[in-house]
Order: sequence, then C-alpha cells, then structure tokens
Amino acid sequence: MCSGPGRPPILAAFRGENLFPMKSPLYIACALLICSAARAAVPSNESLEKLLVVTGSEKMVAAVQGQMEQAMKAGMAQAFKNQKLDAEAQQTAEALGKRITADLQEELSWDKLKPIYLQVYSEAFTQEEIDGLIAFYDSPAGKAYVAKMPVVMQKTMVLMQQRIGPMMQKMQVSIQAAAQEAQAAKQKKDAAAAGQTPALATPQ
Repeated sequence: MCSGPGRPPILAAFRGENLFPMKSPLYIACALLICSAARAAVPSNESLEKLLVVTGSEKMVAAVQGQMEQAMKAGMAQAFKNQKLDAEAQQTAEALGKRITADLQEELSWDKLKPIYLQVYSEAFTQEEIDGLIAFYDSPAGKAYVAKMPVVMQKTMVLMQQRIGPMMQKMQVSIQAAAQEAQAAKQKKDAAAAGQTPALATPQ
C-alpha cells in the first residue's frame, strides 16, 4: 500500500494528517494572500470621493434641502390658512419658519453630511462594489439616473405636500382638543379640592 512521504494527498487527508503545516511556506503564503485580500476589500477614500462626485451627491443634498424648506413653508401656510392671525401672531409664525429653515440649512449642509456619507459607504461596501457603482454611474444609464433624480424628487415632494397640510391641520385640532381636556380636568380637580361641583357649560 502507499505509505511514507510519497503517499497521495487524498490518503493523507483520510489518515488525518495536516497537509499544510502552520510553518510551511505554502501555509504562510496562503495566510498572506488572505490578509491582503481582506485589506484590499476596504474601499479607498479616493474611490469613495469619486463615487460621491459621479452620483452628484452634493447637488442632490442641496435639492433635498430646498424641497424640504418648500414643503415646510407650504405645510405651515396650509395649517394657518383658515386662521385669522393678528400682526404679532403673523410675525411669530414667520420667525418660526425662518428659524426652522436656518436649522435645516445648518444640519443638512454638505460639510456635515459628507463625512457621514463617506463613513457609511466605507462600512457598507467593498472596494469591488464601489468600483462597480462608479462604473454604473459613469454609464449612460447611470448618468440619466443622476440627471433625472431631481425631477423625481421634486414630484415626490409635491405629492407629499398635499399630505402634509391636512396632517398639520389634524395635529393642530388634536393639540387644541388635548389642551381643552387638560383644562377641564384641572378645573374638575380644583373644584373637587374646594368641595364644589364644577359648573356645567350652558349650550349656546
């Protein structure tokens, strides 16, 4: 039977022998190749930067920011549409809108969002996947996607605005109802503490 150093590897495996001793050159070479592949799988910062460029991420963020501001203004206008605000209340509402807009511009600025994009992409994609994405966005289909996304987003925001207005009106009604319930409960509690029965409101 086959035995000794010249035995076929398959028989050595069945005998439980280690085909690749840890100190053998072949084992060391395989380990180095695996480590190199693992390091190569991490996307380079240069490729991530290029991906942000070809996807038009900065322009898209700016477009989203502008559309969110428009949606917010339209929602507030719809919410106060049927209310008669005096000059002071009108100034308060306008100041609130400006403050919210300023907060949006600050928190959604590209300087703050770009590091988040780089971190998320680096953690989510391999170098091979990033290279594939860059190839797609450099293709005619990819460029068409990037070019048409602002129109898609704008139409989406228009449809969302149609829902935001009624939603804010419902929220305002709910807030007013909750305030009235809280006031009624307080009056009832105060009356009970004083040993009195709260007067019922007479229907007008």
